[in-house]
Amino acid sequence: MFQIKKLFYEFASPQDLGLHKDLPVITFRGAFGYALAQVIARSGCIPALASQVQLYRQFFMPQNSGEYESHNRDLARPFVLRGFYSRPDLRSFILEVVLFGRAIEHEDFFDKVIEVMSYMGIGKNNTVCHFKKLDALSVVLNTQDPTEQLEVKFLTPCAKLKHHGKIFEEYVPFYVLLPRLVDRLIELDNIYGDGSFIQEWDVHAMKHQAQMIAETVVNGGVYLAKRISGRTGQEMNLSGFVGTMLYDGDFKIFREPLCYLPFINLGRFNVFGCGWCTARFI
Repeated sequence: MFQIKKLFYEFASPQDLGLHKDLPVITFRGAFGYALAQVIARSGCIPALASQVQLYRQFFMPQNSGEYESHNRDLARPFVLRGFYSRPDLRSFILEVVLFGRAIEHEDFFDKVIEVMSYMGIGKNNTVCHFKKLDALSVVLNTQDPTEQLEVKFLTPCAKLKHHGKIFEEYVPFYVLLPRLVDRLIELDNIYGDGSFIQEWDVHAMKHQAQMIAETVVNGGVYLAKRISGRTGQEMNLSGFVGTMLYDGDFKIFREPLCYLPFINLGRFNVFGCGWCTARFI
């Protein structure tokens, strides 16, 4: 089993936190990078600059130098961020940090980074926040036998969800969802786990069988969102499908990878909070 752990934190302020209007977690992702650099630089147990840079890249911007079988230059991060406002006046936010594989061993390190974020300031006004760690939960996967109908709710847009060069924004076919899920799981496991997924799964058969699953859009459509980088000024398109899809067919071969879907954000910019899904058989 590929280990997953969820950490929950609360950020509160007497005023509006001033987060990104379309995807609030984006603001935390930007602050996370700055806080991560501060924690690493000030850590007495990481004195060498080369070691500091290596640790920063490992957590925040891992890149493929040829040791991993991936088509991507930028590798999957060992975490994703997501969350929601806990007050209607937007003065309190619950941030969820999901850790994968070996990153779980560094929970104390992530706690410190998140705490530093709170007093460095959040949002457009650099709002200093009251910080509290709420919980830490090891994920126990639900491996119940599948039925012939799967409901997937896309809570945040799956940005740049591609299949054979085409980007899907108005709906998400199962033959797009399943390959992206499996590929992401395999990459995460190869980098941060023991690399057993690729040995145990018949990936070719899964991707072929995924084409036999029918899909229906229950509700939703394209959710338009963008981000402008505070560091480079570059505009990023984060638009994607938000809503509910219903899939019909034989899901037995997909039983194990589908267990991970609620925890593995899909599509581009998944670490920004994009591609957050829930799933249930009905």
